[in-house]
Amino acid sequence: MDNGAAVLPPRPEERLRWLDLIPVLAFTILGIVLVVLLAVTLARLNRSFYQANLGTIGLSAALLVYLAFGAGIAVALRRLRTPLAFLGLHWPTTRDLGLTLVLIVPWYLGVGAVTALSAAVLNRGVPVPSNTRQLFIEHPQGPGILALALLVTAVAAPLCEEAFFRGMLFRLLRTRVPVWGAVVLSATAFGLAHASPAVSLALLPVFIYMGIVLAVIYAWTRSLTNTVLLHSLNNAIGTVAVYVLLTRSVS
Repeated sequence: MDNGAAVLPPRPEERLRWLDLIPVLAFTILGIVLVVLLAVTLARLNRSFYQANLGTIGLSAALLVYLAFGAGIAVALRRLRTPLAFLGLHWPTTRDLGLTLVLIVPWYLGVGAVTALSAAVLNRGVPVPSNTRQLFIEHPQGPGILALALLVTAVAAPLCEEAFFRGMLFRLLRTRVPVWGAVVLSATAFGLAHASPAVSLALLPVFIYMGIVLAVIYAWTRSLTNTVLLHSLNNAIGTVAVYVLLTRSVS
């Protein structure tokens, strides 16, 4: 990442506008409201079914919210001739896959270091728990629930979040502030969207770190595919690890 031209410059007729964020936010909020209404309705109509399938319902609700999020992104970018190319999203090449495998090691080393520092400063030295555990409201049973969880965390989340936080927000910020400012601001927004006060506020620096790394990779490679792959691999590893630990704890 060397200068302000790190991300491919769009054609004059294909520039993002701040107004393009409105459909994304509107669709996402609408999706959340509808999902909550559906969940409340289902709980009232058949409480026993709702309680017996709480884990599946929770993951399905998350998937529906991401679908609404993605629909908002699609609406926001519909005026572009080639929205996927504009974002830098393409089918992964061998180089893309290799770069992801190379980056995953320093990624986790960095996550570990930031997690330890954040725990020492913000959590009285107590290890910061991952929020991945929140995926499984109940102890997961069977590979079906793992497949649904991976669909949410390793497919829907990386695609939607990278398209918005890197493909849209970072690029919009880059038109107003230096590249380092766009990296930090977009990463902070990413962190605030993920950090869960229900788990620990000490998670915020961890997610901001992740957002910084993903923004730097996007600016460096000029490819959203690379950030999606790294984001997806990270989420997949975390989801499978938590699933294995939870299933072993009840076996």
